Parts: sequence; structure tokens; C-alpha cells
Amino acid sequence: MTELSTIPVQKFTIPQVVRHKETGELLITVSRYNANAHYGAGYRCSPIDTRYSTRGYSDDVLEAAPPRNPGPFDYKTEIVPRAQGALPWEFVEPAKLAQTLSDIAACAGWAAYSGIASVIKPGESRASWARLFLHTTQGGGYTGQAHALVWENSPFRKPTHLIDAVVQAAIQVVHDPKAPAGDLAAAVLAMEQSPHRDQEPAMPTAWLLSICKHEIVDSSTPQGRQRGWHPAHCLKCGINLSVDSSD
Repeated sequence: MTELSTIPVQKFTIPQVVRHKETGELLITVSRYNANAHYGAGYRCSPIDTRYSTRGYSDDVLEAAPPRNPGPFDYKTEIVPRAQGALPWEFVEPAKLAQTLSDIAACAGWAAYSGIASVIKPGESRASWARLFLHTTQGGGYTGQAHALVWENSPFRKPTHLIDAVVQAAIQVVHDPKAPAGDLAAAVLAMEQSPHRDQEPAMPTAWLLSICKHEIVDSSTPQGRQRGWHPAHCLKCGINLSVDSSD
């Protein structure tokens, strides 16, 4: 009697984008469960764009997702899962808050993500609430980059003008031997006794999120550059990063 060959079970990481064999639906693995007397082993998965809804799928109905096509990043299958925290951003880098706010205010290619997002900062295991602004090409496609303003759960700060008064009083005491020491004590006391309603919240931190660190190939010509035409694409992900600044 010939033994039936068994099909090897494909193992997936958590999280990972997978596909339902019959429906073609893209899912994200959330956890692994073992077989028992009632059902076989499988994965609990969430829909690609809805993190907080999961259900179980047996091993035999899941397969690896197909590779992405070169070009702009898809909003539903590539941007939303990362914004919701279901998939990690490949790169999370600190950014200057002032420059980030300037980019957002200029509205130059940064579109606001409508939902509340979450970001796991380097060195941390828990996600922080954030607002995202997604970068787009001149043609409107998503580049896979985003500005993130991350809420910081820090104690409220003393009012800036009172902090400045303490600093100035301290400088005066150090550099002017005749300065009354009571001025410094009074400034410190005023700062420490400031009402809670007058205290200032902690500032958010700024981060640059990326799916791809673009390696730009510029195929422009001197004549084209004079007219403001800069054809370009990313060598890694294939997205069109051309810019036409002509009139």
C-alpha cells in the first residue's frame, strides 16, 4: 500500500501579508494557533485594512501574497496597514519638528491621513498615537513616505515665560555679585507654584516614516533641466519620481 504524500505546511511570520487561496483576499497574520480535536492548525488574521477584526484560517487555505508591482504604493494594501500599526514601517527616523511643520503647512505633496495612526518608535515596544501626512508624487501616487507627529505622554511643563525668568535670574546672580539673591528665589517659587491650568503640554515629536529608502535614478538631460523637466524613478521600488517644474 502506497503512503499518501503530505503537502508541507507553509509557515508565515507574524505579522505578514498573506492571501486567501479561494477568494484572493489579502490578510495579515496576527497570531498562530495549534490543532486540536475540533479543527486544524492555522492563523488568526485581520483584513488588510481593518486591524481590529480577526478570524481564524486553517493552514491549507492560506498562501504567500504575490510580490508588489513596481510603482506607487497602494493606499489600501500598503499604506493603511502600516498607519494602523498592523504592519511595521520599514524605516522610522527622527526628524526636526520645525521642518516637519513647515513641510506640512506648505501643503507641498503631503496629504493628511484621515484616521488616528500609531507609530512604534525605535527602541520601544509599544505604539504611540500619531497623526500622519502622506507624501505623494507630482502625479498623485503615494511614495511610501510619511511625516508623523507623535503625541508624547509627558508631564505638563511649567510656563515658558516663568522658566525664562528663572534662567535670567540665575545668570544675573552668577555674573553680577551685587544682584539680590532673592530675585532668583522668587523666580523659582513663582515657577513652582504656577497653577496647573497655566502649564504647557509637552510638544509632539516628529518622525519620518518610509517603506522604501528611495534610490533615485535621474534620467534628465541638460536641455530638459533647463525647461524644468526632471524624469526620475526609484531603482528599488520602481516608483515614478519625475518632476515637471516648467510653466
